[in-house]
Amino acid sequence: MQFFDLNRQFKLSDILTPYKTLNELAEQEWFLAKVRVEHNCLSDSEVVEGQVVLKSNQNIQIELEWLIQDTGFELQVLFKGIETAACEETLVVVKSAQLVDDEQQLISSQVLSLWIDGTLLPLLPHIRKEIKARLNLWDYVEYDG
Repeated sequence: MQFFDLNRQFKLSDILTPYKTLNELAEQEWFLAKVRVEHNCLSDSEVVEGQVVLKSNQNIQIELEWLIQDTGFELQVLFKGIETAACEETLVVVKSAQLVDDEQQLISSQVLSLWIDGTLLPLLPHIRKEIKARLNLWDYVEYDG
């Protein structure tokens, strides 16, 4: 017979979702699974924005928001909230895992952002080229013809 502590409120997702540390995530293999674009063709904004889904070999997903900035000689992909000043917004979503530190405490979004910038992005050195390769940038370029 099993006994449950009825003082605690259990969520089924907490039981089914594994707890992972950032070190455990770094040991997984990561790849670019999906690129989405958000661009209003009717607006005058020159910024192309979207989301990218990174997936690990253990089916954990990290969703990041990105934008493309025109530096004058190249189109540069920046990850919002990680490489831009928009830190107060939640721009990173993790699915299929709950991230904890060595004491099993949930980590903050700032710690996750630092880990993505310092560990995950270097594990995917060609991620920016892959994002740009999946976009048809001619749809967003204004040219004289």
